[in-house]
Amino acid sequence: MPRLIVATLLASALVAAACGSNGDGSDGPSAPPSGALGPVTAEAAAEAVRGLCDLVSATGRAGAEATFLDRSHETLHVIAAATEERNRDAAADLLEAKQRVEADLAGADLPPDFPSDVEALIRATRGALEAIGLEAPACPA
Repeated sequence: MPRLIVATLLASALVAAACGSNGDGSDGPSAPPSGALGPVTAEAAAEAVRGLCDLVSATGRAGAEATFLDRSHETLHVIAAATEERNRDAAADLLEAKQRVEADLAGADLPPDFPSDVEALIRATRGALEAIGLEAPACPA
């Protein structure tokens, strides 16, 4: 019987050691930042930013709207919700910039200031991601 107890304790110790630490003093891997709409993964955030980068040079409203809705819109909501948990001002900046772009997309044609509105949204998204500890990719040159 003592061998069974020792073997069980040894197995438990090995499992605990294998799980390790994430380096910040807590056990296990660190979870991605999260808010009311769920976690923000680095991959989803990067894709949303790349979608916005492509949006800057859009010329047609229908194509711009499709790019925005398909690649960025939903993730921007998730980023804003996670950011609100840590920095309400950065979350508000993101939502305000997103609303300007949505208003631009609601018209028959893209307004002349659409590219600058999208660039403001990229900056606000980067600020929100920074607030939750994620990096955003640079836009291609």
